[in-house]
Amino acid sequence: MSSFFTAPASQRKRKRIDDRSGKPAKRRDVERKPRGTVRSDERPRQAKEEQERDESISGSDSEDVAETVRLAQRYLDNIREEVQEVGFDAKDLDNDLIAARLKEDVDEAKGRQFRLICSKLDFRKARQCAFRADTQSTTAVAVCQPYAYTVSKDKTLVKWRLRNPIDSSKDTGRPGKKPHVGKTRPEQVAYVRGVKIRASEKQQHGHTGPIVAVAASPDGKFVVTGGQDRMMIVWAAEDLRPLKTFTVHRDAVLGLSFSPSHSQAGMGQQLFSASADRSIKSYSLAGEESLAYVETLFGHQDHVTAISAMTVDQCVSVGARDRSARLWKVVDETQLKFLGDSSMKATYHTGSLDCVAALPPQHFVTGSDSGAITLWSQHRKKAVFTVETAHGVDEIPPFEENTSESDPKVIERLKKHDRRRPRPRAITALVALPGTDVILSGSWDGWIRVWKLSDDKRSLLSLGVVGSENEAAYNGTNGHTADIESEGSLLNGSAARVVERGPIRGVINGLAIFERRKELKDAFGVTREGETQGLCIVAGTGKELRLGRQAKFEGGRNGAVVFEVPLATALT
Repeated sequence: MSSFFTAPASQRKRKRIDDRSGKPAKRRDVERKPRGTVRSDERPRQAKEEQERDESISGSDSEDVAETVRLAQRYLDNIREEVQEVGFDAKDLDNDLIAARLKEDVDEAKGRQFRLICSKLDFRKARQCAFRADTQSTTAVAVCQPYAYTVSKDKTLVKWRLRNPIDSSKDTGRPGKKPHVGKTRPEQVAYVRGVKIRASEKQQHGHTGPIVAVAASPDGKFVVTGGQDRMMIVWAAEDLRPLKTFTVHRDAVLGLSFSPSHSQAGMGQQLFSASADRSIKSYSLAGEESLAYVETLFGHQDHVTAISAMTVDQCVSVGARDRSARLWKVVDETQLKFLGDSSMKATYHTGSLDCVAALPPQHFVTGSDSGAITLWSQHRKKAVFTVETAHGVDEIPPFEENTSESDPKVIERLKKHDRRRPRPRAITALVALPGTDVILSGSWDGWIRVWKLSDDKRSLLSLGVVGSENEAAYNGTNGHTADIESEGSLLNGSAARVVERGPIRGVINGLAIFERRKELKDAFGVTREGETQGLCIVAGTGKELRLGRQAKFEGGRNGAVVFEVPLATALT
C-alpha cells in the first residue's frame, strides 16, 4: 500500500489546497491578472473573511483554557473535601520514611555507602581492659553486640557481656577530681567445655579437640564453633545450649563466617565453613528446628585457613600454601582465583596466606606469613596494593646463641658466612568494618595496627597502632621502631634485642570489631542508629599460635583484651 513516505521521489508532490475549489475554473482565453493584485470590490469581502476566521480560532482557544481551569478546580475541591472528611493520615508518610531508612541500612551493609570514619577516631586514646577465663590459648573471637564469644585450645567456649563505655570527659563537679569510669571488665555470662554427658538426650554434643574457629549470627540467635575434631557445633546464643552437630567435613574446621543479616531476611542465616580438607561448605540456619547443610565448594589445593562472607551467596577464602585467594559466587557456580605470590623484588616471599577480611561489595584484604597485607579487587587479578612487613621484623639473635661451637676462632670464621635475616612477623589476625575505611591487623608484636582504606579504594594508609601515646609508633614506621633492651617475652625464649613490644602480651590469634552508635528516636517514634560514637575492638590472645605450637611466648597471657576507641576530641 503506497503512501507519501513510500512513494518515489518523483511522485512526492504536495497538492496546493484551494479554498475556492467549488468555483468553476477560469477559461484559458481569460486574461490573467498579475499575482498580488486584488480587485477593489474584492478587498472588503476578503478582509471580512479573515476577521471571522481569527475570531473563531480565538474563541476555540479560550474555551479550551476555560475547560482546563474548570477541571483543575474540581480536582482540587475533591482533594480538599477528602482531607476534611477522612483527615490527614501520616501512616503512609511513616512507611515511606522507614522504607528509606531500611534501604539506607541495606546499602550501608552491602558496602554501597562508603563512610569515612577512620580519621574521626582517636586510636591513641583507646581504653583497654584485659579479661580471661581459666583456659589455654584463645584461638578466635566473635562479637554480636553487646556480647563477645571466645574459644580456646582446651575445648572451651565462653560468652561475655561487654559493658557500655563510660564517657570520662564528663565533669565531676569537683575541681581536680577525675571522673570514676566504673567497671569496664566484661562479665562472664555462660561457659561450656568439652562434651557434657546428658542421659536424657539421644545425641551428646561437644568438642573432643581444640576449638579454632567461632562465629556469631548477626541476629544474635546462634553461635557456631569449629574444631580440629572435624566437628562444627551450632549453639543457642542465649545459654550456649547445643542444638546440632555437623560432621560433614573430613578434616579440621578452620574458619567460619555468617552472611550479613539483611541478606537472608525471612530465610534464616547463611553460614560458610572452611576446612583443612580443602573444601568450603554452606549451611542454612533458619531456626532451632531447621539447621541444614546445603552444598560443598571445591577449588583450593591446600588447607582453607580462613573465610569471610561478602554478601548472600558470596564469600572469599584463602588457601594457605597454595597462596591463592578465591571469591566464590554460589548462585553463578563460579569462582575467581587471585594468586598471592610475591614479586621477585620482594624482600620476603609469601609462603602461606593465613587471613582474609571482606570489604563488600568488590574488595577484600589478605594477610600472609611474610607479614604482607594485600588489597584486592574482584575486577583485577593482580593485587591493587601491598604493604610489606606490616608489623615489622624480629631481629636475629646473636650467633653465639645459635651454635654449638665453643671455640671463639671457629665462631668468628662462621660469622663471615652467616646469611640469617630478621624474621618477618606473620599476620595472625585480620578484620575490617564493612561499609567503612577501617582495617585492623594483629601479629605477635603486641600491637593492633590500624589501616585506612583510601577514598578511591586503591591503597592502604597506616594510621599507627591502637592504645599507644607513642607518636613514633602511632605515626607508623612500618614496624621498624628503634631497638631497645626489652624485659618482655621473646619469641622462642630468645634473649636477643628486639623492637619495642606493644601492650598486648602474646599472640593476637583473633580480632573482632563493631561500631558504637547512639540510638535516636525520630518524630514518629522510630528507633534507629545515629552517628558513630566509637569502636569496640576485642582481641583474643594466647601463648601459642592458633594452628600450631612451633612458637611460644613465655611471658604471654591466655585470654582477651577489649579496646574502646573514642572519637577525636576535635570532633566530639
